[in-house]
Amino acid sequence: MPGRMAAPALCDDAWMTGHVELRPGSAADLPALEPLWVSVHHQHVASMPELAPYVDDQQTWAGRSRLYRELLGKPGTILLLADTGDGVVGYGLAHVVAAADSWTADTWQTGTLIGEIESLGVLPAYRGQGVGSRLLGELIRQLAAAGVHDLVLGVLPGNTAAIRLYQRYGFRPTWSYLSRFAGR
Repeated sequence: MPGRMAAPALCDDAWMTGHVELRPGSAADLPALEPLWVSVHHQHVASMPELAPYVDDQQTWAGRSRLYRELLGKPGTILLLADTGDGVVGYGLAHVVAAADSWTADTWQTGTLIGEIESLGVLPAYRGQGVGSRLLGELIRQLAAAGVHDLVLGVLPGNTAAIRLYQRYGFRPTWSYLSRFAGR
């Protein structure tokens, strides 16, 4: 279709991703996501230190795990885990909303459903090896297989490595939040 960019082909080369296998996850896997989300939180802190103070690791996980439980209870939510056999080293979570209930409806023509890439996280030791790219590509593929072709995601402006990854998959800036937090 015009205007739609296909996801780059997934890299299956062992040298690029080691022995990392992608597998579906569920709410039962939430405890394994804690160190992954905390590493994303640390990336946020490092990417935008000027927004400090940030919440601590326990508080960030408490809020994120509540969100994940809620999303995993909804139809159309996808949780993918990147597993080395010795543990989970990355994950991606996407969910689907009615376009009419999203922030896109009053501005852009889209399909009836919008997929949101809610989270993509890879442990620091595995970053830059194609794990995040494989996770993102597979989330996009699964959403497309479900008929969801219009996608959104959020990223901190200081997280330039993540922005480059998302841009390689055709994501472009569409909406920016500006914040004014007291004491900063």
